[in-house]
Amino acid sequence: MKRFLSVFAVTASFLVHAQSLTIHSMDSVAYVNSHTGSLAEAHIALLNTSTSTQSYLIKRMQVGTTGLVDSNYFCWDLCYPTWVNQSQGSVQVNAGAVAYDFSGYAYVMDTSANGQDTVWYRFENVADSTDFLDVQVVYAFSTTFGQTEEPVAAVRIYPNPSSTGRVTVEFAPSSVAGSMDVIDVLGRVQMRIPIAPFQTSATWNSAKSPKGMYLLRRNLGQRLVIMGKVLIQ
Repeated sequence: MKRFLSVFAVTASFLVHAQSLTIHSMDSVAYVNSHTGSLAEAHIALLNTSTSTQSYLIKRMQVGTTGLVDSNYFCWDLCYPTWVNQSQGSVQVNAGAVAYDFSGYAYVMDTSANGQDTVWYRFENVADSTDFLDVQVVYAFSTTFGQTEEPVAAVRIYPNPSSTGRVTVEFAPSSVAGSMDVIDVLGRVQMRIPIAPFQTSATWNSAKSPKGMYLLRRNLGQRLVIMGKVLIQ
């Protein structure tokens, strides 16, 4: 019997073709330890920005090739198994309304899995196939999550979303010197910003970074602390 897999779900959207649909909110991070085996679950909420009611179907366009994911499925109007790549029904979204209907899932049998894989989804207007939104979900697996990483409270990130080229992060001071990692949707560390003992804020110059969602993570000696996410526009 297959175990439900651990997952790091970080999502990034490509809005070039989308005319009526955009991302309202999404799970940027959903860590679970793969050794314990859990359900991988990523949610995306979608906003209809047009002035009329629209209906959308979903297509699973591509699955990564790392081999970490044994199988995956998604739910939109209904839940569809791994061998079905398009929803049979659609979800109707009123003008200016948000649909909270999407959830993606995946399985892994390898409890020693460490790494990541990606699934690409397309949300397409039933009445106009040229009106669509492509979203990728990155699933990352770790046998050590929960041992070294933990959430942190009282973190302020601003502006968020940011189009200014600078992002400021305020956090609780620590007597331990460390750093703030800026991580892209593929799980790669794009920048490491030093944090001195008792420092209470850090600034990231994001002007040269591609637009998209980033995870901010703080290194505190042997601890990795998730600070939050920021959208660069």
